[in-house]
Amino acid sequence: MNTHILAEEAVRDASYSLTRHQETTWLAQQQNGDRVFRHATAYRIEGDVDIARIVQTLDHVIKAQPELRMLYVFTEEGDLQKLPAPASVTSVDLRHAQCEADAIAMILDHQAAPWISESEPPFKVLVLLCPDNVLLAPLVHSVVAEYFAPETFLRAFADAFNGRSIDGSENGPISGAGEVATDFFASETPPIPALRKTDLEQSVSVSCFGIAGNERTQATSLAHRYGVTFSTRLSRVLTGHNTGASSVLSIVAAGFARFVCAVGGHEQVVLRLPASPFERLCDQSQVHAGRDMTATVISSRITPDEAITLVHNKLSRKTLEELPGGDTPDVTVRWISGPNAFFEAKDIRLVRLPLPTSEPRPDLELAAGLDTNGNIVLELTAGQHMNSGAGAVLLERFAAYLTDAKAEELPLLHRVTPVAAAANHDTTRHEHRPPVADQGTETSAIETAILTEFREALSAPQLSAEDDFFDFGGHSLVATRIIGRLLHNHGIEVRFNDLFSNPTAATLACHAWIVDDGKKAIGDGSVELSTASGSMFVSPLGHAQMSLWKIYSAFDYSEIFNLPFALDFLDTVDETVFEQAFFDIIERHSALRTLFVEDGNGEVRQKVVPAHEIGDYKWFWTSSDSLGVERNSEAGHRFDLASELPVRLRFLTDPCTGRQVLSFLFHHIALDEWSVNLLMDELAEAYGARASGTAPVWDDQPVPFHEFARKQAASGVNQQHLAYWTGMLRNAPKTLELFKDKAALETPSDQSAAGGWVEIKLENSVSEGLYALAKDNGASLFNVVYGAIAVSLKSIGGLSDLVIGTSASGRTDPAFFDTIGYFTTVVAHRLRFAELSTAGDLIRHVRDLINGSLPYTDIPIDLIEAELGMTPGRDHLFDVFIQIHAQNKLNGSLPGPDGSKIAFRQVDPDKHDSHLGLQFEVMEEVIDGDRSIRILMSYQTRRFTPDQVSIVRETLTAVFSQLSNSGASGKTLADLRVA
Repeated sequence: MNTHILAEEAVRDASYSLTRHQETTWLAQQQNGDRVFRHATAYRIEGDVDIARIVQTLDHVIKAQPELRMLYVFTEEGDLQKLPAPASVTSVDLRHAQCEADAIAMILDHQAAPWISESEPPFKVLVLLCPDNVLLAPLVHSVVAEYFAPETFLRAFADAFNGRSIDGSENGPISGAGEVATDFFASETPPIPALRKTDLEQSVSVSCFGIAGNERTQATSLAHRYGVTFSTRLSRVLTGHNTGASSVLSIVAAGFARFVCAVGGHEQVVLRLPASPFERLCDQSQVHAGRDMTATVISSRITPDEAITLVHNKLSRKTLEELPGGDTPDVTVRWISGPNAFFEAKDIRLVRLPLPTSEPRPDLELAAGLDTNGNIVLELTAGQHMNSGAGAVLLERFAAYLTDAKAEELPLLHRVTPVAAAANHDTTRHEHRPPVADQGTETSAIETAILTEFREALSAPQLSAEDDFFDFGGHSLVATRIIGRLLHNHGIEVRFNDLFSNPTAATLACHAWIVDDGKKAIGDGSVELSTASGSMFVSPLGHAQMSLWKIYSAFDYSEIFNLPFALDFLDTVDETVFEQAFFDIIERHSALRTLFVEDGNGEVRQKVVPAHEIGDYKWFWTSSDSLGVERNSEAGHRFDLASELPVRLRFLTDPCTGRQVLSFLFHHIALDEWSVNLLMDELAEAYGARASGTAPVWDDQPVPFHEFARKQAASGVNQQHLAYWTGMLRNAPKTLELFKDKAALETPSDQSAAGGWVEIKLENSVSEGLYALAKDNGASLFNVVYGAIAVSLKSIGGLSDLVIGTSASGRTDPAFFDTIGYFTTVVAHRLRFAELSTAGDLIRHVRDLINGSLPYTDIPIDLIEAELGMTPGRDHLFDVFIQIHAQNKLNGSLPGPDGSKIAFRQVDPDKHDSHLGLQFEVMEEVIDGDRSIRILMSYQTRRFTPDQVSIVRETLTAVFSQLSNSGASGKTLADLRVA
């Protein structure tokens, strides 16, 4: 299976230019690691909710704005680069929630989560499926907010949902968007000092009994929002039957300014208002909070009517005035505009959900609006510096003040002296995290991991566990990178302040803890820590493994999933050294030392054999052990995966050449083709070291495969991803009908998989022409060959609609790019030729189709078939399969002890069966620096006669030749045929 598609398609372009705002915001995030820079909004979707359509629309919106998919990478050279995220990184996250409250908690958790700028784009959308409704929650980091205001998102979503092109005029920076404020207060005096916490970090934490401790802790970091709705009678009393939006906003804003003067004991306040209140949402991020705002001064001495007139004139004329100095407090009042003022779409509407927020907010922000019945609605947001419950009390008092109370009857809260908070009370979000285990081995392993990252980041291999990070050139930006790498590579979390307070690996290890529900190989890989209950060596199967196991068991656990590789050594290889080197690989990658045990209920678990027990299993035979053994019989070995390792290496002697031949047999459940290339790279490194009498020294330790399997099992099947495939493939043709004449074929009742195969070896000039065509279209070689095969079949059979199966790496998480294991999924793509006219159109369409599907390739094909009402294992979504063996590393060499090379070549396996009508294996090979392309075509003999196979082969050869010519991109599809 081709598992290099993902890596090949995810190659990034050159670094994009950074704006000043992005540079300063990124730096502010690194220097203020505990501060939240994400803005979150939430909407309930009502109407005819089509999840697949909504998800695809959101994908389209995000792809139309490149800034939303950028990664921010701080290089080893000390440069900040902005790079497009690989296609594998998805920005739409579909999740299930038990109820709406659970969904809101998920939104707040995502908002407060650390941002790892190197692997996570700054914009994402949560689609949350509750039992009774669906919520939509865009989250935008301040680093990109200058390009994307909340209103921009809603307009773009509406345009894409309605099938309109997205307005590209909004792709540049938004005028008036500001830098992220380090302090919201232009004034040195807060509106109501008596209700502020004296010290945000050491405030008394008021308990609300019956609420879990972590929820109480989280509450201290939130700016809470409180709401009140006036009755129809009170609304009319307040506005005098004039319930126009401008009148309501003027009355509420003027009243709130006077209210703050009264309860805060101020002579005057600065009232900040939106210059165009009905053209903007009230939910604004830090970056947009000050955009298009106007301000006026409201004195405590003027009458209510005078204050209302002053505000109304300010909203009408938008004039500027000189504002008083820093000792005058300021308050903000906004208008609550519903989302549907910016989102007009057929079939669905959005309902705004007010949220608390972890994003820093000023002490008091008021918003006013009208509900669907025309009644006045107020929302008060109390910032993180306000005491618990203060917002609710203030809003209740203000509502009464607006309708009935007199200012002189309000309590003078400015005279209250706050009580000092208890000292040393940590209310951070990590308060309830369990400390790292105090076992000496574990602490030592964490210290090793920290020391490894210190040395690499500072280029100081001599640095010891007692050396100070800052004495070796460390600074905040390097510290940020180290913290990110510790979390990503080792599952170790370290707080920014802890690193600065404990700048040696030895002391910092005592302040670190393990995260994730699972086990991470940390340090130099010699110690594995467990944070999950149960055995540390047992895990469920991954999704792809489970799909494979279903077929494997249906075929009576036969050799159907053997991978019988074979290497022909052109030079003599030391078999003892080879065994030592491969032992190093098995020790390093636990997938190669895993047993698969099925219980009486059909549940399968994978159990990792500890490294010190590998010697209990037979997996290697020298050529002297293999006298009389034939390679074909070894290739057909039936594994007992419950009791033997999924790998067998047996050296043989070729009776014709006398050379050593290695039977390199694996069971597919343990590795995929991506893994094979990783393995061959590391095998060469290990062999070179062992040939020199030393053990290999690895730069890092890959995350073990069973961590991936555990993670998949815990998260379940992604329903959004499943809907993507079923939407594409529903009602698609499943059988390939190329030839009308079926007289020579066997009877349809014969379901034999017996087959044959032919080879198409392209001339060097044709190969180079295809590479050039790929470059001209910004595509890969696989895209070109895929398109050539597709148009050849179209030409032969007069096809208008074709489904082609291929393989994808399944590695949607970059953390597992260096892991050996079975991630591969089989996917099916649908080509409708009527939409395409030229070869260039076809190649680019194939490129976009495959690239666009990469984030969804975690779904095994059998789940898609079942969802479409098919019987997995019996029915197939496609009859044509194409895979590429990109830069096949089974052709190469091992380093000898004297600097010589021990060359080897892959031996093509014998092919006798074909489980589909046509299968194409594209062999991209580089031998001694020369690249070449071969295509191996397998076919079912019950489906195709020799003459028909010849027609397919000749058509393919002709199409490849025509596409290799200059200007082939403009050639029409109708012209691509046998001359």
